[in-house]
Amino acid sequence: MRILITGGATWVKIDKVRILTNIFTGRTSVYLASYFVRNNHEVTLLLNTHCIERMPGNIKIVPFRYFEDLKRMLIRELKQNKYDIVIHTAAVSDYLCKHYFRGKIPSGKGEISIKLSSAPKLTDTIRRYAKGAYLVQFKLETSKEELISRARRSLLKNKFDAVVANSLGGLENGYQAFIIDKKGARRKI
Repeated sequence: MRILITGGATWVKIDKVRILTNIFTGRTSVYLASYFVRNNHEVTLLLNTHCIERMPGNIKIVPFRYFEDLKRMLIRELKQNKYDIVIHTAAVSDYLCKHYFRGKIPSGKGEISIKLSSAPKLTDTIRRYAKGAYLVQFKLETSKEELISRARRSLLKNKFDAVVANSLGGLENGYQAFIIDKKGARRKI
């Protein structure tokens, strides 16, 4: 099978040297890509390589940094290639800076305000261009209580085939995640 996986954080430009980002590294996507390659599948990994120290040598990696880069690369990959599965693990920014500062904001300027606006959903882009592929998204919540219901709503809204629902809460008790499919089946992983 041909598999496309996204991974890592998307950066959002504030100015020429500053970004907004999140804490996620892309390690899950590298793990999944490595697993599929070991099982003789053809994998392309769109990855923010900033946080990964050692890149696996047997995986086609397309590096990105910024939200706009990932969106552009997704469209290019999905237009040029037919994938059987798309696994969207990237920790995509929900917000973009409304006004990008040209150059570098000078140090010592005092208080600055940054206005954010909602970012377009890359799940829409994936669904539009990955016709016929089995689509898997990841959904992270900080509250385990809301995790399953929000993951189901996200799955239905995005019209994907499955969602991996995971939570930051309770990591001291071990990582817990669930796979939920369109039929409502839920499996703990």
